[in-house]
Amino acid sequence: MDLLRTGKEGCFCKLNAVLTFQEWLDDFGSEETRKIGMQLIAKEMEEIKARTPNDYTEAVYRKFTSDYQKVLSGERDLYF
Repeated sequence: MDLLRTGKEGCFCKLNAVLTFQEWLDDFGSEETRKIGMQLIAKEMEEIKARTPNDYTEAVYRKFTSDYQKVLSGERDLYF
């Protein structure tokens, strides 16, 4: 509930969106779509990194990058 009161819940939407989009690219994207999507994800991940530690704690960032690697390895349905 504290996240809702402070407006921080929106930060987690971006993390979940990146994970979900990567899953979609891997499962359904054409080669061209994957190429463009990976460029977008790289940009978003740089933004997330730049927003650490102001909007994301180091622990949240580490969990996000760990979960992202899991998605790349084939795991699915990971979220914050």
